[in-house]
Amino acid sequence: MSQQHIELRMPNLDLGTTIVTACSWHVAVGARVVEGDRLLEVLAGEITVDLAAPASGRLTERCVEVDQQLTLGQRLAVIEVL
Repeated sequence: MSQQHIELRMPNLDLGTTIVTACSWHVAVGARVVEGDRLLEVLAGEITVDLAAPASGRLTERCVEVDQQLTLGQRLAVIEVL
């Protein structure tokens, strides 16, 4: 049986041309997450936004580093659905 993987992608925050950067990870690779858990905090200008887990499972991959500039639709993390 194949495992299902769900990606967290950078959403449209409706902030125009404001630069968005990864600020801090709240979950370690390998940790179990529940849909809605805070995974990644991003900084857009003076605004911080927490991005939530799109599904319950195990965080298998962090695709961006802290302080990395992000783009709309960019893959940020991968969750293995358990």
